[in-house]
Amino acid sequence: PVAVEPEPEPAPVVEPAAVAEPAPVVEPAAPTMSTGRTTPKAPARVTRAAPTPLDEEQPFIPWAPKQAGDKRQLDRLADPAVARLVRRVLTAGIKAEGPVHRDRLARLTASAFGLSRVTEARRDALLALLPASAVDGDFLWPASIDRETWSWFRRQANSADRPLDQVAPQEIANAMVALCRAGSGLSRDVLQLRTLEVFGHRRRTAALVPLLDAVLAGALAAGRLTEQPSGRLNA
Repeated sequence: PVAVEPEPEPAPVVEPAAVAEPAPVVEPAAPTMSTGRTTPKAPARVTRAAPTPLDEEQPFIPWAPKQAGDKRQLDRLADPAVARLVRRVLTAGIKAEGPVHRDRLARLTASAFGLSRVTEARRDALLALLPASAVDGDFLWPASIDRETWSWFRRQANSADRPLDQVAPQEIANAMVALCRAGSGLSRDVLQLRTLEVFGHRRRTAALVPLLDAVLAGALAAGRLTEQPSGRLNA
């Protein structure tokens, strides 16, 4: 018999060793050139605290009348129905803002009828609808206020809301008295500056000084303020 030689076992396949991937090369960061400057920090925001209300102080709330009619009606004030309507608007303005300057009252009343500009003749025609007892110089007062004893004043954030020459002198004097009382006496300059702040002004201009001087003189003459030999004003 023929001898069968066993087949040789296949040689084991040796897999090549895994080749390690090269480590990533980290390039050094490019050097920064110093400019010698530092980035400025944003300035801190300064929040000014609201002033503590003084005695007899109220906020000024501007009157914003609702639409009451059209401008053609303002040419028919002789019509009793129109006159009643316009008088009602005028009275509402006095109640809301009185004492209120006649120019301001006429302008705001006319705006309720769609008219943005008011001539002097138009103003006088509108105010003629009111009783004479409401008028005191350039200002109109509510019947509910006793002008001899009224001691309130109204602080406003912006002078544009109500220019100082449209604030009743008595109201400005009331503010001066309250400021002197709260500050245990003030110099004339400080009093004027603080009075202006009450009515929304940030600085004392040459145009405002005569008005402040006149009001202060009236308060001194009435005995509401007294001036010490040092110049300090007391309430």
